[in-house]
Amino acid sequence: MTLPPSPFANLTLSGFAARLRKGEVSAESTTAALLARIDVLQPRLRAFTYVDRDGALAQAQAIDRLRAAGTDLGPLMGVPIALKDLYSVDGMPTTAGSKVDIADLVEPQGGFVSRLKRNGCVILGKTATTEFALGGFNLDTPPPWNPCDPEVARMTGGSSHGSAVAMAAGLAAFTVGTDTGGSVRWPAALCGVVGCKATTGHWPQDGIFPLSRQMDSIGTFTSSVADAATIEAALAGRGDIAPALPSSLVLALPGAHFFQHIEDDVQRCFTQAVALLRAAGATIVEVPLPEAAEIDEVFGGLIAAEWLAFVGRERFVANASRMDPVAAARIRAGLELKADAYARLCTRHVALVEQIAARASGIDGWISPTVVTLPAPCSDVRTVEQAAAWNRLNTQNTRPGNLFGQCGISLPMHQLGARGPAGLQLCAAPHHDRQMLATALAIESVIGRPPPVRDGTDGAR
Repeated sequence: MTLPPSPFANLTLSGFAARLRKGEVSAESTTAALLARIDVLQPRLRAFTYVDRDGALAQAQAIDRLRAAGTDLGPLMGVPIALKDLYSVDGMPTTAGSKVDIADLVEPQGGFVSRLKRNGCVILGKTATTEFALGGFNLDTPPPWNPCDPEVARMTGGSSHGSAVAMAAGLAAFTVGTDTGGSVRWPAALCGVVGCKATTGHWPQDGIFPLSRQMDSIGTFTSSVADAATIEAALAGRGDIAPALPSSLVLALPGAHFFQHIEDDVQRCFTQAVALLRAAGATIVEVPLPEAAEIDEVFGGLIAAEWLAFVGRERFVANASRMDPVAAARIRAGLELKADAYARLCTRHVALVEQIAARASGIDGWISPTVVTLPAPCSDVRTVEQAAAWNRLNTQNTRPGNLFGQCGISLPMHQLGARGPAGLQLCAAPHHDRQMLATALAIESVIGRPPPVRDGTDGAR
């Protein structure tokens, strides 16, 4: 079957908005083209868990009628998107990637999805997640196929891996995930796209199946930082975000924790990125974050306890054997956490957020590799222990951003000399989302953008 080209292969969201208003494209034709790509690629990539073909086309037709009547909903009008299977969407199922019956826990459609709809987005369907968003790899359910390699099934990261793969393969204009420990930035890095994590609470989080209310955040996958900035500006109802001047940037290196176990290709790209930024006039300083060493104790303890509090200890015990063993092992570790210990972890988390925010004074953000490895073959992980070790290694740089309450973004940097996808991470102080994106726009202008990744279909294109 011939693979239709992506309507957004060489088109930004703002470019699409301009063409839609000139009548050069329609929401319906764009949606139909993406659905045709999904038809061809979904059997191989497995990025989606649910495709709402009829609903998406009906939404697109309604958008076109509004445009014809002179109604303009803004820069996201008619843009086809996909949402992680943690988001409640009217008329669509929500499973949180699990076989466990959670129907009574699924909330009605929430404020963020309603805001997307009010802005005219067309929702194509739901994308795959690891079970309950617990980590990046499940043994029972293989991850979607990473489009970076048509021959070898490689790690995609998680838990928002379906959204990352759909974005990398050009199956939507942008996709949406959640990020509690790196679940947007991590798969973005391994799939070669941009992944932007908002500050926790920056957007309404009702109607999203939670992992940790304290650290959950909404994130988007795009092909460029410019598109991420367009989404932020549109949903916030504010003006466009102008890029910062590279020569005005003050960027911090966070210390040794973020460079442990780093692979040569990733180190080479990051070193080159730093050199390019310095050559463009950016100031690079060392502002250590030794508190990152607390991620296993504080982050790990809070995640298991808060998931159990929402889903229920009894439900977990009754269904643990039905869950993926990697996910179940993470939750089982929280069964013995005492109330006083949980209270101490919460107190420490609040203190860390305040402490690191104060340290951000005078800098535009910390930069580091997003993930210290390239996407490894999925066959390298066969046991619960291997999966747990792989999760810890690949989130060593992303989990601190959640623990510290920061906003963050991963930009592709493999164009600087890696054999596979690699990302540069920028994290900034809480609630500095617009400023962080202005900084990221400047960084992208300096380090460049990679060519689109392949779609993993063995020549189907």
